[in-house]
Amino acid sequence: MVIRQVKANYWKHVYSQITTYGRGAPLSLQFDIDLNCNGVNYILKVQPERNQRVVALQALGGYLNDNGAGGKEYQLIEDNAVLSALLEMILYQGAKKHGA
Repeated sequence: MVIRQVKANYWKHVYSQITTYGRGAPLSLQFDIDLNCNGVNYILKVQPERNQRVVALQALGGYLNDNGAGGKEYQLIEDNAVLSALLEMILYQGAKKHGA
């Protein structure tokens, strides 16, 4: 799990980015966001918190594999550096829309 504090002036845009592009489940506070980086499809599970914080709970990496369901095999990303980098991509995209 990785937690990031977002500047107050960027929060509205970052939150909008998460809720617009993320998939939320009923009665769940987390959103699943699809990302593609270096040919790997990731599903990043994030949860916006109060006080302009975003928590990256976990990520799954989808790799091509004939044995997996739908031709893909999913693996849990256990490296916090990768989890942090995926979260930073989401935060950067939200801040970029603000004009940072």
